[in-house]
Amino acid sequence: MHIGTEAQKSNESETLPLAPEFADLLAGTPEDDRHGRVFKLLGAVNPKGGPRTCEQVTDPDWVPRIVARIGKAAGVVVNRRRKRDPKMGKAREVVKYASGHDLRRSFGTRWAYRVLPQVLQQLMRHERIETTPAYYVELEAGRTADAVWEAWEAATAGNSGNTLGNTTPLTG
Repeated sequence: MHIGTEAQKSNESETLPLAPEFADLLAGTPEDDRHGRVFKLLGAVNPKGGPRTCEQVTDPDWVPRIVARIGKAAGVVVNRRRKRDPKMGKAREVVKYASGHDLRRSFGTRWAYRVLPQVLQQLMRHERIETTPAYYVELEAGRTADAVWEAWEAATAGNSGNTLGNTTPLTG
């Protein structure tokens, strides 16, 4: 996919790989309609105050706030913690709802199990390879153990030898 300079924070034109599920979504759009923004966010807009109208939101800073509101309205909790109120001294629960950044991190975590780190770096659009595992690849020990056991079972399927490397079938 090619992204022009006007659509980039870096003001640089780029050609990027797409995740297959996103490519499928884009392919579902008729060719004559493939122009402009992929997602047209509508919202109540009136930068000068007064009555609001429902129209396309073009302010890039508005989009993350809308996505966070959607996460909260959907009740998608990504973190809960206790925080002590400095004035009252009482502890209260602070709930963090899904935001665009949380969705990005979950995408990176899912794809970390499917592709090499260098490929994930490109999918995540990280400039440096060190960023990829440091911030987005949250591999859980349980999930890693499951992957190891699945690989072991696939490698030893149909093998009746012992687990010490002897692959000669047992006779009895």
